[in-house]
Amino acid sequence: MTANEVSLIRQMMLAGKYNSVLDFMPDYNLEKSKAIIKQMGSKWCCHPDNHVKKLETPIDILQQNKIKVLKGKK
Repeated sequence: MTANEVSLIRQMMLAGKYNSVLDFMPDYNLEKSKAIIKQMGSKWCCHPDNHVKKLETPIDILQQNKIKVLKGKK
C-alpha cells in the first residue's frame, strides 16, 4: 500500500465510517515486516547466517567439562 492509501484508511477509521478496513491492516503489517527484515539483512535474529552451527569435533574444554560432569566432580 502506498503512503496515501494508508493515510486515507487511517482517516476513515478515525471517522468511524468504514470498519472493514481492519481487514487490510494484517496485510499491511506483513508487508511492512517483510520490508524491515529485508532491510536488516543478516542482522535479523532468524536469518540463516545466524543459525546455530554444529562443530564437527568438540572443543577440548567442552570435552574436559563433560568428563567432570559425568563423574560428578565440580
